[in-house]
Amino acid sequence: MDPISAAGIALSVASLAGQVLTGCIQGIQFIITAKNLPEESKYLNLRLRLEQQRLLAWSETSGLMAHHQKDDDQKIQQSNTFIIHRTTILDLLVQIKCLFQEFEKAQVKNKHLQTAPEPLNSDEELGQDIDPAKDSSSAHVPLSDSRKNFIIKAMRDLRSKAGGVASDLNTGRKRLIWAAFDKDAFENLLQRFSTLNDNMTDILDFRLQTEIHRTTQDTNRGVLQLHKDLTSLHRLVKALDIKMQAHTFPVQEIPQYSPANDAAGLRLLAQLAKFKAFNESLDTEGPAPWDKATAMVLQLGQPDAEKANTKIERSRIHLNPKTSAADVTAARCEATFENDAGEKQRVWIEWKEYDYQKPGSLSPPPLIVDRVQKLASLLHHSPKPEAFRVPHCLGYFDNGPREASEVDSEGEEEGLDPRIGFIFEKPMDEGVSPETPPVSLFELLSSSPKPRVTDRIRVAHAVANCLLYLHSVNWLHKGLRSHNIVFFPTSAKGENYQTTKVDYSKPYLSGFDFARPARADEMTEIPGDVPAYNMYRHPSTQGQGFGPRESFRKSFDIYSLGVVLVELASWMTIDKVLGIEVGRMRTAMKIRDMLLESSRVQEVGSNMGEMYEKATAKCLAGGSELGVLDSDDETSDAVAAKLSMAFYEDVVKKLGDVKI
Repeated sequence: MDPISAAGIALSVASLAGQVLTGCIQGIQFIITAKNLPEESKYLNLRLRLEQQRLLAWSETSGLMAHHQKDDDQKIQQSNTFIIHRTTILDLLVQIKCLFQEFEKAQVKNKHLQTAPEPLNSDEELGQDIDPAKDSSSAHVPLSDSRKNFIIKAMRDLRSKAGGVASDLNTGRKRLIWAAFDKDAFENLLQRFSTLNDNMTDILDFRLQTEIHRTTQDTNRGVLQLHKDLTSLHRLVKALDIKMQAHTFPVQEIPQYSPANDAAGLRLLAQLAKFKAFNESLDTEGPAPWDKATAMVLQLGQPDAEKANTKIERSRIHLNPKTSAADVTAARCEATFENDAGEKQRVWIEWKEYDYQKPGSLSPPPLIVDRVQKLASLLHHSPKPEAFRVPHCLGYFDNGPREASEVDSEGEEEGLDPRIGFIFEKPMDEGVSPETPPVSLFELLSSSPKPRVTDRIRVAHAVANCLLYLHSVNWLHKGLRSHNIVFFPTSAKGENYQTTKVDYSKPYLSGFDFARPARADEMTEIPGDVPAYNMYRHPSTQGQGFGPRESFRKSFDIYSLGVVLVELASWMTIDKVLGIEVGRMRTAMKIRDMLLESSRVQEVGSNMGEMYEKATAKCLAGGSELGVLDSDDETSDAVAAKLSMAFYEDVVKKLGDVKI
């Protein structure tokens, strides 16, 4: 086929498809904005909104939305989608449009849906709120400007065009109201719409399918960001369960297109929502504000009991007898833990130093104890989201004053050791030997040969992805550096040899010694002045002591990631990369400026490629490069969502797209 003719056909089909898509959006908007939906059924409305987002994601990815808004025809012209599958595309869109028309018609006929009895203002007459983004935000579903503008245009078309849903039902411009909600019919609608969406995705090539799934995951993170309290998180998980448990309805006349399987993305979102709910429940004071049904759906368990049970008696911990004096004072060490059944298991300990509350006191400050309990509970809680690369915590213990017999048996000179130890299991399910200690990225950078570029990119992407999801459940790390990225080497035996291998695709993020919830009312605990660690900290966080100060931000964690990315690019610790002496505080304050020098940024690119270079520069620069300003409140929904989207698009996605 002549290229010019093919492009013309594609644009013609896209124009017709755009008109049908407008009718689809009109029908969907009338249903999702219908008033008086029962509280117990609002999760169904949320599920419909998520399916609407999938349809809009398809329209964006295929280029249909940009074409219909006369913004850009490039995707339409470059893809064969609207030529090869032109009949199927139109058929599927018509089915979606008819699905909502028939549903509305049946519900009106059965007097379940009614039109507003009194005149509404001009915007509400269109079946939408004054601002679709406002309506979407109230339902805890993000709406980009392009999608908002598309919805506004679609609804305004009803003013100037005859036909469509409005004339079919002879209701004109309207706002629908539920008189009696038909749950079974609504669930049927959702299942059929979901199946049609699956088929819409299946007709695209693999590259575009991947793009749609990524866009959908990005929307899902935005949804999670907007769901904060237990009630809304409960509604979100119930909405996701509908999709994961639904039986797919067959779509007639197109059997060759089987529904796409997006269960993994939905399962991850549900896991994150449950994990975030548990995080929120840990801060609840007094009687639990949730009922048994909510606790069951969110798998909350008993947060108060779980929090209290995380403290473990020091006598049940036995440090490795071979531990040297240097190891005892290190950030982590090997130990044996005696569990509740009296069995002994090999574990590793992460240490957190603390200062006594006042002279003569033998316990940490209450704020430290509370935060340690919350963190231990969070890292202990199961199941953890699949995207988290964090170790499983068995609990914590206070390594403060002990009996003389304990001190002598472990060879320590003093009875006072104001540190808290977090006890972690080793990942036995990954073939790790109980005797294998964790090895940090910092150690590997200092002593191991440079791995392949592919391995270093795997580390970078895995850590960035972990940080993305850590932030999505509203938790800050505050100690991200190569010392706190650990691996568990595995051994391979031959007849006359034994080798040790590091799987660079499976790093664990540890060192949660100063982590805390990302809330505006959380007091910042300032880490100690350790010169080697200061080199990874954003200049705004440099300092020591304890007390009120500027709150730590998610963007500061992202900056620390940028420093680690520079280390991975050169396979050297940051002091060696910059050629500076550890311990020079004034120099540490200037590290960010040094790393952003054009020659150093270009060096990252020469080692790892352009996409890796751009991702690293975004992390180090922060601010407007990540869509936020220094004056912005990163705990607000709008700013947090903007930062999350920018971090995903400009860092996580780019690192995942690097091809070697």
